[in-house]
Amino acid sequence: MKLKDLIPVIVSAVIITALVFAAISFADIKKMTIVDDAKRSVEIPLKPKRIVVLNPSNMELLYAVGGRAVGRPDSRGMPRELYRRVKGLPSVGQTPNPNVEKIVSLSPDLLIGINVAFHHAIIPAIDRAGIPFILLSINSYKDILDKLRFYGDLTGNKDKAFKIITGIEKRVADIKKKVSGHKPKKVAIIWGSTESFNMALPTSFVGNIVDMLGGINIASGASPLLGMTQFSPFSMEYLLAKDPDVIFVITHGDYDKASKKFIRELEGHPAWKGLRAAREKRLHLLPFELFGVNPAVRAADAVEHIARLMYPEVFAGRKK
Repeated sequence: MKLKDLIPVIVSAVIITALVFAAISFADIKKMTIVDDAKRSVEIPLKPKRIVVLNPSNMELLYAVGGRAVGRPDSRGMPRELYRRVKGLPSVGQTPNPNVEKIVSLSPDLLIGINVAFHHAIIPAIDRAGIPFILLSINSYKDILDKLRFYGDLTGNKDKAFKIITGIEKRVADIKKKVSGHKPKKVAIIWGSTESFNMALPTSFVGNIVDMLGGINIASGASPLLGMTQFSPFSMEYLLAKDPDVIFVITHGDYDKASKKFIRELEGHPAWKGLRAAREKRLHLLPFELFGVNPAVRAADAVEHIARLMYPEVFAGRKK
């Protein structure tokens, strides 16, 4: 074969080679690998277009920085404004019981859940469907800020995320300054439903807030429940022995029924009136919308709510 006959073949080979390398480079640019909160290395799209979220807090953070989803959790834990924006999206089931078939039918290029057993349980099925799946925990104030930065990067809206973070940090710093130097309060945080009640440890979100504000969580040092590192068993005897200054109650499920059940049991105990919190009427039901689930971008609201209840003397006369 003459050289002039080889030229088209050589040119074609060069073009194909260039396209292969271009495709590889393009693929590299479009993907990134992250280590999620379950310590799993997951390759995800650099800018995902079809995100499905399994819990309200991650949904709120994603939308706060300008992100969008194609599937949502069925949860009453969303703030009203967020629910108004996403209610038209297909539901993929409740956070503790996601519908894998529905998730797959939405063809997501990224699925976001939380680092809990019921989301670990669906990893094999999601992997078989070829869907990138990351587990992101939001158990503390710092977690909220970290996830806002992540979602800012993911959506290409770093400046928007930075502005939100700066606003939260300023409010929280002002609140902490107000209560600084005041006598620390002993706090009991009771979390439960009509079936059972537990104490929230410092590793829980509300426990983290109490710690930030200089409170003393009476559950510190208590053994956590099996598989639930944020909570420990509750007993009336333990509460009476620790005699907290303030008692916070958070209930889920049937909120009103669970709250009334706990208060009825507490006030019916013979030693209840001897508790400092009872004498000073410092038993407080915390609002579900801020504490039943992680408050996400409303973190400063949650911090201020706790600060006002722990240190009423600081905020006396101030408008809530």
